[in-house]
Amino acid sequence: MTGNGLPERELRGLLEILGEVHHAEDLASFRQGLLDVLPSVVPSLYTSYNEITPDGRPLVAIVSPEPEQQWLELWGRFGHQNPLIQRYLATRDPRAYRMSDVIDAPSFRRLDLYREVFAPLGVHHQMAVTLPAPPRLLIGLAVVAPDDYTDAQRRMLDLARPHLIQARANAAARERLHDVLHAIENGLDDVGRAIVVTDDRERIAFASQAGRDALRLFDGEQRPDGARLPDALHTVIADHSVMAVRDDAPLIVRRLPSERGTTVFLFERSERPTPLAQIQALGLSPREAEVLRRFMRGETTAQTATSLAISPRTVHKHAESIYRKLAVNDRVAAVSTAWSSLDAGR
Repeated sequence: MTGNGLPERELRGLLEILGEVHHAEDLASFRQGLLDVLPSVVPSLYTSYNEITPDGRPLVAIVSPEPEQQWLELWGRFGHQNPLIQRYLATRDPRAYRMSDVIDAPSFRRLDLYREVFAPLGVHHQMAVTLPAPPRLLIGLAVVAPDDYTDAQRRMLDLARPHLIQARANAAARERLHDVLHAIENGLDDVGRAIVVTDDRERIAFASQAGRDALRLFDGEQRPDGARLPDALHTVIADHSVMAVRDDAPLIVRRLPSERGTTVFLFERSERPTPLAQIQALGLSPREAEVLRRFMRGETTAQTATSLAISPRTVHKHAESIYRKLAVNDRVAAVSTAWSSLDAGR
């Protein structure tokens, strides 16, 4: 016996069931997880997940291992005779019950259900437990075997039931969340919005396809959920915009942090105008404003030198003067300041 009063084997079985279904990402994997693990804990020839209509007929029957189609057709015809189903529909008592708890063996074996469905499979006993369902639906998990189930096995299903309810609710919630995120991602991609959301460890929690494409511009890597951001993005200042350039593809990057550690990065192509007058209004000379505008468009030092027909050394001198006048230390901060100024002037 363990400290909580459960036999060690029973406790291990319960933990095995819960471990298999606790992290299910959707209802389909929750159901399959149960069907996969339950026979190893409660030995059975067949395990099934069932959704039953108010008249007792199976609406959904997922059976493992999968029986012949004829068996499923017969179950559809005679399933409403099942004494366990009839009891659940009449009482809504959710606890685990064995067939022998609700009907004697001679009476059960006189049913068409037994003769047409159970006997051909070589099974004579069943045990089932139900999960919460809408008023006009019964959701149950059932196992069948040649020999009757023990009190300990019935108790295990009862102990597992509240945890299975929570695991099923979690799986349904994750499924809804995945559906919502998928719809959002499709909508964002349709309008060309590139968005990446990171967690408090700066790992990708969600990204639209356009957002993943934008990240790939930094170093060519494809980043799945859970991957870290490109190093260059760690320099992005909160609430500012900066230019990131890869393969002549300038981007405006906006960083929007939250108090809980989640951060949203928005990316957009640099197609907005960069009027020289507004840039020069930051206190720059006409030439310095032109150099900064080139930086904002994503040009490198060499590209800027070629565009303005000056030497790279002269570009560096203009850059140093720009940094001093804007009270910043590098190009990233200078471009951020300039874009913020343009945003404020819109």
